[in-house]
Amino acid sequence: MRKKILIATGGTGGHIYPAIALAQQITKDHPLSEVLFVGGGLAGNKYFEGHTYNFSSISCGAFTKKSPVAISRSLMNISRGVWQSRNIIRQFKPDVVVGFGSFYSFPPLIAAKLQSIPIILHEANSIPGKVNRLMAPWAAAVGVHFPQTIDLLKGNRIEVGMPLRTGFRHGIIDVIEARRYFGLNPNSRTLLVFGGSQGARTINDKVKETLKYLRNRIQIQVIHIAGDIAGAEELQREYSESGIIACVKPYENRMDMAWQAADLVICRAGAGTIAEQFEYEVPGIFIPYPRAADNHQEYNANFIVKTVGGGKMIKEEFFDERLLAYNLIEFFNDDVLLKNMRASIMDYKKRSRTQDLCSLIKKVIA
Repeated sequence: MRKKILIATGGTGGHIYPAIALAQQITKDHPLSEVLFVGGGLAGNKYFEGHTYNFSSISCGAFTKKSPVAISRSLMNISRGVWQSRNIIRQFKPDVVVGFGSFYSFPPLIAAKLQSIPIILHEANSIPGKVNRLMAPWAAAVGVHFPQTIDLLKGNRIEVGMPLRTGFRHGIIDVIEARRYFGLNPNSRTLLVFGGSQGARTINDKVKETLKYLRNRIQIQVIHIAGDIAGAEELQREYSESGIIACVKPYENRMDMAWQAADLVICRAGAGTIAEQFEYEVPGIFIPYPRAADNHQEYNANFIVKTVGGGKMIKEEFFDERLLAYNLIEFFNDDVLLKNMRASIMDYKKRSRTQDLCSLIKKVIA
């Protein structure tokens, strides 16, 4: 395949990471193909690897219901972004435009439609976002990550796997090697804690308050990604005082190591997090981010908990230290529970093998 692929994306890691993963797969499997990223705010986006890929930042605007002035400003920014995207498309001449949702990707998708360029959409969440709902009827194909999402979109809907970044494959790294990377005991049960791109502080605070209930009640070690330096330093002190061995970091670039080291995870329920948890077959305690659009994180978590059987969900309104401590004690004092949940994830993966997004793109532009 020697094609030109324009990837429309922007915003949070949940939109950026699968877009990067797709680009990595395309350039690995089809080195003669060209990839160009286009979207709002890419130049300053902390999740985007601008030094690795060619990209163009464009103007964009959110779909707002605020004041008439805000609506007018947003429409002007979208119009400017469509004009910019049209010029980029004319110069790059893509064979297909692949959109990953969010208003950051809307102008390139509109420009592609106006110039009769095929569009492929990827919807990562169980509840589709506004841009993908709007553009789905005009797309050549819509790849969905959760099977129940098919009924919520129009058009040619196809279940696909979530693109994962290079190296994010279960079993590539040995568990012992992964735990040693964090300076931990290679043979001790390990808890992974992180909050993702949104909502780390709530999880940090509740885990910190939970430590006093865990003293001498479970034998674990912890990998905790705090999200900032101050939070990491405070958490490390709390773990030390509680007598629990922990590696606390503000950030972690090798999340593949963290996943491979973990027996259980406490995390949010963004689509990217769910996909990585699913790949590494790690049972989870999910705390959905309550202010996510259309409450999609709760639906994401429900899929893993109820359909797959791979974890438990605690809504943030009920998320307190006593309940969290109870769940952790239950998990780590009952090896059968963890084994059964891991087995449920493995079983679902075997029963629901889907094509990958790159293969879908090849079929559309063949």
